[in-house]
Order: sequence, then structure tokens, then C-alpha cells
Amino acid sequence: MRSNKPVNMDIDQLRGWASIMDKAVIASLVATILAVSALGITTFLSFRYSGAIRAHEQAALDRYRGVESQAAQHERDASAAREQAAALERAIAVERDRTAKLEREVSLARDQATALVREAEKARERSMALEQAARDATERAARAPVENMPATQNARPPLFDAAEIRRRLADLGKLVKDATTRAPEPTPAPTLEATPPIAAEPAPPLSPFAASLQKFAGTQAAIFLLGQISDAPAIGTTLSTDLSQAGWLPQTWTWGGVAGIFGIVVLVRDGSDPATHEAASALVEALGAAGFNATKGDWPANWGRFRGTLNGPQTPSPTDAAIRIVVGEKARKAS
Repeated sequence: MRSNKPVNMDIDQLRGWASIMDKAVIASLVATILAVSALGITTFLSFRYSGAIRAHEQAALDRYRGVESQAAQHERDASAAREQAAALERAIAVERDRTAKLEREVSLARDQATALVREAEKARERSMALEQAARDATERAARAPVENMPATQNARPPLFDAAEIRRRLADLGKLVKDATTRAPEPTPAPTLEATPPIAAEPAPPLSPFAASLQKFAGTQAAIFLLGQISDAPAIGTTLSTDLSQAGWLPQTWTWGGVAGIFGIVVLVRDGSDPATHEAASALVEALGAAGFNATKGDWPANWGRFRGTLNGPQTPSPTDAAIRIVVGEKARKAS
């Protein structure tokens, strides 16, 4: 049982308890200061660590984005390379066809040159025989008696002239030389017998298409045929023939590596004179009347630059003409 009696303490005991309490307060204050300092240091280090982690994550994210953009760029480059490879393959195929066609033409020209050489040999043999016959006739006439001179004067002159024969042989040799160097179309060899002149045939009447464009004769035009269109070569041949009949100067190229062009598009070089624009408009109208889907447009870029590849004559250049005719898909109107 606790006693309720008051305890009497002297002043020394009170001072001892007070000093103990002071030390306890000081100790608790020091502990509080240390705890607060540890908490501040921990908070500072936590902020530093979280900032470093965020910086590392941002750097990793930037590297990932850079790798992703590089992969997309590489994919675009690969797609462009595939398109270029396809265009090159198409160009190689066209060049292979052209090479085979040239080889056939060279073989045909060689056969023609051989035939001309054989004809020249035969003509040379005939001329030698005729010269010998002429010499024999001349010798016989010289040995004839004097009294028969009036009769010989009334005789018919020799049928063959040695100078004329030599001249024709020289012409035939020139033709053979030209055939072996330039390989022209077969030319009938000159014969010793006189051939009657052939009357010139009257020129066929112009088509309505050519007649409507004849007043623009002398206009240069570049015809671009899309390589993947099956009926483009036939249309280009017909168009080139009709324009040539109208007096135009067309040249045809095969345009590879390009798609998405519909109908026949007539393009005019920027800065051309009004006569060129008038000729292009008349050409569009004539094409429309002939059953083609024709429109007039403007070249979207520099006249001397174009995508894909062009296969055709080297001269003149496809960029020389001020009018460009592009034959695309569905060039003819549906019947």
C-alpha cells in the first residue's frame, strides 16, 4: 500500500533531480537533432537517386526512339532500293529485247549485203562478157573490106557501150559498199537493160486527225509510252504515224518505272510560245475526236527531270521537244 504521507526532500536532492532532468532533456534534444539530420540526408539522397533514375530512363527512351527512327528509315531505304531494282530489271529486259532486235536486223543486213555482192559478181561477169563481145565486134568491123564500108555505115550501132557498162559497175560497187557499211533496206541492183520509168503513185488522202494538225507542221513532240501498258506500243505507233503524216516531228520513248497515269496526257513546257500551246490544244481536240481519253496538263517539276527510265533514241533528247505526249492506261474511250 502506498503511503499518503508527504515526503520531505531537502534542497540537495532537488538539485540532483533537476540536473538529471536537464541531462535527459539535452540527450533527447541531441537525439532529435540527429534524427532530423538523418531524415534530411535520407531525403536528399532519395531525391538524388530518383533524379538519376529518371535521367537514365529518359536516356534509354531517347536511344529507343533513335533506334526506332533509324529502323523506319532503313525500311524506307530498302523499299526504295527494291523499287529501283525492279525498275532496273524492267530496263534490262527492254534492253535485252532491243539487243535481240538489233541482232536480227544486223543479220538481215548481212544477208542483204551478201546478196548484193553476189549480184555485183554476176553483173561484173556479164559486163566482162559484153565487153568481150564489143571488142570482137569492133575487131570484125576493122577487118571488114573497104568496099563494104557503105553497108557497115548503114548498119545498126552496137547495142552495148563499154563506158556505160563501166559506169554502171562503179555505181553497183558503191551500192555494195554502202550496204556493207550502213546496212540499208534492200535496194534493187541496177541492171544493164533499160527499165521503163514507173509512174509515181498519187499520195493517199490525209486522215481527219492528220488534216486537223497539218497547219502545225514542223512541231516537235516527244511520245512517252508507259512500259507496263500492253496496248501502249500500238497506240504510240499509230500516233507517231499520224503525226508524221501531218508534218510533225514525233519521237517515241518507252517510260519504265512509272504508273498511275490514265488516258493520254498532253504536256507543254513552261514558258512556251502561244503557238505551241495552240498546237497542244488542237492535238487534244484531235485525239478526243479520234476516240481517245486526252487531256492537257502541266509538267509538275523541272522539264528536264523525270522519274523512272526512258528507252528510245539518243538524239534528239527526250527533253528537247516542247510538247510531251504521255500514253497511260485506258487511253481509248470505252465503246
